Amino acid sequence: MDDWISLLVLLFVSSFGTLDAQQTACTKATMADVVFIVDTSTSITQENFQKVKNFLSSLVSRLDIGLDAVRVGLVQYSDKAYQVFLLNQYLLKNDVLEQIGNLPYRGGETYTGRALDFVNTKYFTESAGSRVKSYVPQLAILITSGESSDEVEQPAKKLRYRGISIYVVGTGIQNTTELQQIASRPFRKYLYSTVSFDDLPDLSTRLLQDFCIAIENQMQAFAKQYADVIFLIDSTENMKPSTSERVKHFISQIVRQLDVGLNKHRVGLAQFSGVGKVEFLLNTYENKEEVLEHIQRSIAFTGGSLQHESVMEFLKKTFLMNGAGSRLSEGTPQIVVIFTSSGSRNSIMEEAWMLEEMGVKVISVDVEHFDMTEVMREVSSKVDQIYEVESIDLVQQNIVSNIETSLQKLYDLDSSVPAVCSSATVADIVFLVDESSKIGSKNFQLIRAFLLKVVNALDIAPSNVRVGLVLYSNEPRLEFTLDTFKDKLEILNYLKNLPYRGGQAYTGIAIEFLRNKVFTQEAGSRKKQGVQQIAVVITDGQSLDDYTEPASKLRRESITVYAVGIKNITEGSKFDKIATYPPRNYVTTLKYFLQLLNIAWKIKKQLCNEIVTKTFVVPLQSQSLKKGCVDMEEADIYFLIDGSGSIYPSDFKDMKTFMNEVIRIFQLGANNVRFGVVQYASESRTEIIIGQHNQRMRLTEAIENIDQIGGGTRTGSALRSMKTLFKMAYREKVPQILIVITDGKSEDGVNQAARDLRQQGIIIYAIGIKNAVQRELEEIAETKNRMFFVSDFDSLKHIKREIVQEVCSTNVCKNVRADIVFLVDSSNSIRPAEFQKIKDFMQSFVMKVDVGLDNVRVGLIQFSSEIREEFQLDRYSTVAEVRRAIQEIKQIKLGTLTGKALTFAASYFDPPRGGRPELKQYLIVITDGEAQDSVKNPARAIRDKGVTIYAIDLLQANNSQLVEITGTQDKVFFESEMNFSEKQILFEICNLQKSCKRAEAADIMFVVHGSSGVTDLQFKNMLRLVEAVVNNSVVGKDKVQFGVLVYSSNPEVQFSLNSYASKSQIREAVFSLKPLSGQPFTARALSFARQRFDVNYGGRASSLAVTRIVVLITDEPTVPSDRDNLPMAVRALKEDKIVLITVGVNKASREELEEITEDQERLFFAQNYDALENIHENLTQIVCEKSKPVCSNRVADLIFLIDGSGSISEESFSIMKTFMKNVVDNFVIARDKVRVGVVQYSHEPQKEFYLNEFYSDTVIKEQIHRIEQLKSSTFTGKGLKFAQRLFEPANGGRKYQGVSQNLVVITDGYSTDRVDDAAMALRSNGIHVFAVGVGVVNSFELLRIAGDARRVFTVENFDALKTIKSTITSEICEPEDSADQDCNIDLAIAVDISRHMQSASSLLLKQKLQTFLPRLLFQVKSLPNISCSAGFPVNVRFKFQVLSQTKEFLFNSDFEDYNEEIIQKFLDAQTVVDTYLNVDFLQAIQEKLFSTTSAKVKVLLVFSDGLDDSLEDLRKAATAFRLKGLDALLLVGLDTSQDLTTLREIEFGRGFGYNEPLSVGFPEIASILQRNLDTVAERKCCNVVCKCLGEIGDRGRWGNPGRKGSTGYRGSPGHPGEEGGIGGRGPVGFNGTRGDRGCAGARGYKASMSLKCFLILFSAELFCAAAFLRHGWGEQDLQL
Repeated sequence: MDDWISLLVLLFVSSFGTLDAQQTACTKATMADVVFIVDTSTSITQENFQKVKNFLSSLVSRLDIGLDAVRVGLVQYSDKAYQVFLLNQYLLKNDVLEQIGNLPYRGGETYTGRALDFVNTKYFTESAGSRVKSYVPQLAILITSGESSDEVEQPAKKLRYRGISIYVVGTGIQNTTELQQIASRPFRKYLYSTVSFDDLPDLSTRLLQDFCIAIENQMQAFAKQYADVIFLIDSTENMKPSTSERVKHFISQIVRQLDVGLNKHRVGLAQFSGVGKVEFLLNTYENKEEVLEHIQRSIAFTGGSLQHESVMEFLKKTFLMNGAGSRLSEGTPQIVVIFTSSGSRNSIMEEAWMLEEMGVKVISVDVEHFDMTEVMREVSSKVDQIYEVESIDLVQQNIVSNIETSLQKLYDLDSSVPAVCSSATVADIVFLVDESSKIGSKNFQLIRAFLLKVVNALDIAPSNVRVGLVLYSNEPRLEFTLDTFKDKLEILNYLKNLPYRGGQAYTGIAIEFLRNKVFTQEAGSRKKQGVQQIAVVITDGQSLDDYTEPASKLRRESITVYAVGIKNITEGSKFDKIATYPPRNYVTTLKYFLQLLNIAWKIKKQLCNEIVTKTFVVPLQSQSLKKGCVDMEEADIYFLIDGSGSIYPSDFKDMKTFMNEVIRIFQLGANNVRFGVVQYASESRTEIIIGQHNQRMRLTEAIENIDQIGGGTRTGSALRSMKTLFKMAYREKVPQILIVITDGKSEDGVNQAARDLRQQGIIIYAIGIKNAVQRELEEIAETKNRMFFVSDFDSLKHIKREIVQEVCSTNVCKNVRADIVFLVDSSNSIRPAEFQKIKDFMQSFVMKVDVGLDNVRVGLIQFSSEIREEFQLDRYSTVAEVRRAIQEIKQIKLGTLTGKALTFAASYFDPPRGGRPELKQYLIVITDGEAQDSVKNPARAIRDKGVTIYAIDLLQANNSQLVEITGTQDKVFFESEMNFSEKQILFEICNLQKSCKRAEAADIMFVVHGSSGVTDLQFKNMLRLVEAVVNNSVVGKDKVQFGVLVYSSNPEVQFSLNSYASKSQIREAVFSLKPLSGQPFTARALSFARQRFDVNYGGRASSLAVTRIVVLITDEPTVPSDRDNLPMAVRALKEDKIVLITVGVNKASREELEEITEDQERLFFAQNYDALENIHENLTQIVCEKSKPVCSNRVADLIFLIDGSGSISEESFSIMKTFMKNVVDNFVIARDKVRVGVVQYSHEPQKEFYLNEFYSDTVIKEQIHRIEQLKSSTFTGKGLKFAQRLFEPANGGRKYQGVSQNLVVITDGYSTDRVDDAAMALRSNGIHVFAVGVGVVNSFELLRIAGDARRVFTVENFDALKTIKSTITSEICEPEDSADQDCNIDLAIAVDISRHMQSASSLLLKQKLQTFLPRLLFQVKSLPNISCSAGFPVNVRFKFQVLSQTKEFLFNSDFEDYNEEIIQKFLDAQTVVDTYLNVDFLQAIQEKLFSTTSAKVKVLLVFSDGLDDSLEDLRKAATAFRLKGLDALLLVGLDTSQDLTTLREIEFGRGFGYNEPLSVGFPEIASILQRNLDTVAERKCCNVVCKCLGEIGDRGRWGNPGRKGSTGYRGSPGHPGEEGGIGGRGPVGFNGTRGDRGCAGARGYKASMSLKCFLILFSAELFCAAAFLRHGWGEQDLQL
């Protein structure tokens, strides 16, 4: 009996449970407008149409239908659309269900597009019941089973653009392309596809759940906002009694219009009259009545005079705190309404920015003439908004509308977009947003608004900027990938409805997710196409896991990371560990989420500036860095690197990479810059002694081969060990430099050791990483300029430029002569504190140059709407005077007329204003606002005078205007700190004074004659001219060689070209020269000099094409008897391509010298010997320009693809041809050296000549000269596609011979056709593409062509092409990323041990692998150098994967260097599962491999016990793997008894060793695998198909036991501990304040008859059951 009653109760509960589940599935989704669009065409049978109606009924029955709840509309369609009922037609669920039940089956064709248009115009309108204006979610649900007969994409797009979410249910449709054109994105949320109509019931629950969650999210996103309102009354003596009463009435009227309550609008009130007085706080009163009563009865105005205490500080300390009732930290808007009189308004409102920076809105009401015209001013950091009104009511209305901040205003799309964003057109940006519970729903609403404003500024399109989004708390949730959305509007609509879920924050897991799942090719990343990758992390700073290592790995993938940290200000330093270096540019820390909207502009500008800078500025800065360091010819530099156990192997590798990148900047050589390396831990170890390797290749290889020591950190001891090493390396007058890199606190003192080194004259730079101690770094470096700190080793590459600049800039500014004018914006948008920063910047700047009338002159002009000259260039002659004058300037505070100021500044570089046009002149413009007039022409006029312009943007300036001012993007600086701008500008001014810094490669013979009457002093003046040229050259065997002959009647060689290899030796030899007595025979001397260029006399072979120069210095004409021989001597020199430069002094014949040079540019004349000094600079410059290095050893194919469109003038086209000829001059043109071809394109491409047509530079230049311009439109894509043909072997291309392939594209405009595919095809074939844009500013089309920002060049006009000639030439000659340095191998490893083996054998094999595999891979990790590596070792990275039978990866590592810990984890995972070598196995590994690999060579190595699938199927899978890009598949047998021949059947890529089986049983298996990998690398990287290898040698004898190892590396951090148990219940809290009475609920629905019947029946059953119990009836009675 008990069982039976229990059954009844269970029936009761389950019956109600089912009903409840149906009724409450969408309990929170209480408001939406939903339109069902139902296909009733003949593609659906009548039987299936009934199933569709049932499906609709099941959805509707679980919605809360009603006037103020969910409204439903329904459309049927086939040939046309049928209006069944509108959104406001049926507001009861039963009525809706009845209409669905009565739907007729119509038949006909399927016109879905027509139906979508019908819904757009007829249903989602206010008259049809749509509540879109009230932010009610708008949904359309399309149910279809057939392909549409009309176009659907545009009609669907119109709906989606209006913010209407489209859900699509497709049944029985194989091709879902059309459905994807209709559905909202991402498809996993909006697109549902079923095989048959029978699956619809199962689908209904999932669909209902998804769209109800979407409704909830949108309702949450658009929830009503309340505010905290503080009224502040200025009650000083300026306030009249009559005005006071009006103010009270005014405030009361505002409060009456607000919905006041503790959970609604809160109100506070205060007075201020020198001292603040609180009337009531925000949490003092619970309702409107209490607030009004206090205002009317309790306020007594204090009066008094205004003192100097801060009004805003009073508000911050008393009102804007949690204890005072402020909900600032929750994200509730904070509004301060200040009532001021004219006497006090200015002083109070000047402080308003303090509150604005906190996210507080400040409104000022002027009560001076309260009874006449009222003025309300809303204070903003950008501009004051002033409203003049005629009535108090209108003022009140304006204030109320400001308080009732509408959602529309929160989610308003800011029309003002930073100008730089219009140029930032290509990037992949992913936002990672913390949605943990600590954020809160109101703050998350602010995050949504922030994301909207930032994304709206971006140029979003599939080929432009792509955006992805991940939310995270307990786990990361991918909202959409980079390739999900095609246009901006749909992203913005999605962001408005962004879900907020809460949870705990695991930032480390989320960052790792970004790297593995989002920045991948499968998720839309275009990293491999050279597109910049950017991550923006928004978090409150607290995380339950460590994010340091994941962030470091993310940055190592070349992803730029921004961190926006909010709330937990104490965590600020940790944001540095997330973001890219330097933190000043990539970290933004805020205290409140309300501040997010304040920084939206800044973040937008930072992002766009980063995109532009990385492409168009950073490569140029790298080039200028190298040029700027040419002056540093001699130095001895030691790296002292920390190799202690606290440093991970990957970090140690970063250090080695950093050293090699620094070394690349300098001129290495035994007599130039020399490097050494010392590693230290507990003890120091000399790795490379200075002078040991003086060739870059050998030095970098030696650094790569340094192994980490491990152990403690004794930095002091290491510093002491450096004294002896520097003494051994000492060279007179050569600077000695030590660069210390450490990551932790030293175990011994460093101060005394560092001081001793500095006393020895050694300059020390200290780089601290991670846990390094700042105090120790300061003790080591002594000055802050020489101390650097980064949060992680991967950031070392970002400080390379700063360190090298410091090293190269020592004392370099002391000898600079220049004119510098500052043009400073002092408009009213600049706050006093910011204006002081500008003054500080200028004062700091002038301290670093040698100010003086004969050195650096400084001028200063201020501008606003008017212009004020502060001082011109020749006003002050000392630093102290300039600094004093700068400090005394007063801000103008008007508008911003930059163009007018530039016009005014132009004359300041002329002599009347102290200018010296013969010197370098610079204009530095500092501005924070958009110019209100044109700047382009005034700026160009200044630049045309030879003035270099720099511009510093203080945040609000217009980047496009600044580029117009400077002429190039690299001269524009946007920095949160001006310190970097100062360093960069000074570096360029002081280090890049000359266009040509040093003669780099030439054989130079000086031919010197001194007449018999010349004195020793006069002859010394001639020799100083020789010395000047020597000093301005890079001397060396492979650089510049000098020889000197002195002549009179006969020439005498004083020293030959190869006599001396250092400057000091040459200088000493020069000053030992004496004039020869006798008459000058100049022709004889020149003929003799020509012979001295022969190889036998130290000259270099003509095949090397080294520039040869004769510098003739004479003070007399040649004797008459020798005069007739002069033309022949000159002709012979010219035929040998020897450049002639002449210097005449005193009695020399100018006419004769002109005959010799035939070029005024190469003729110099001094009236007397003392005047020779005046031509030093010009002579050294011309020698420098003529002695540029020729790429003599390079073998390359070079094609020019030139734009011949009509937009290029004939003159410009001629200049372009000259540029090509000049580039050709820098190479040795020959069949076996450099080959050249040219293609011209316009509307169609045209071959000018192939690579194999001409092998002479003279002929090629002649052919270039003959090219005639096509003069049509610009189709660069066609030109790129056509250029591919010229690299084919039939046309002279040598790509299959391993010859470097290069294409130089020159264009002056944007292409009419797409360039992406053609350019990618070229690059995929190993062709280096250089893109040169003329007159196109920041064109990302150039990046799409080149695929690498380092090969993108922009010049202002065709004349400027000559400025990039040397850079392009050197890049073709010695590319930084040449193939020989880029040959790395990614080796994926998997194991196949399956159940078809006996379990005992399987276990044995797994145990064997535990010891065998680590040893094997350790041997494989170091490959011998391949033939084209020239000393660069091949780096092998390993990836390990374990796949279960369910196709899930139990273990899946990244590609990393050899790491025994990872190998053991892999083997641990492998031992617990059986794996099968089948098609699924290969396909799964293929997918993971290509999503993570970045190496040039990709290899899969599988250890297998045999095939687990048909041989034919496995062959097909292997072939697919090869076609996808796998270079080799190697299979190693695990069982010595197995048949290895079957494994060979599916292998590929092994070359001629393909017949050799592979087995773990072979003793030499490691060597065999090494040879196989070597074969693959040779083929892929060097195009070497066959390589002969010697036989494997005999195994050597066992070596002696090694010494005990040092302390090992620091272990990995442990896993987080288990979560603690539930704590005990806390004490009962105080009773909270009673909440406001809620609104009356909607009246319940009338119960349906079926439910009534059910209740009656069930009551009767219960009654009977009770009777049975009471009377003792049994089952037999029941049966009666």
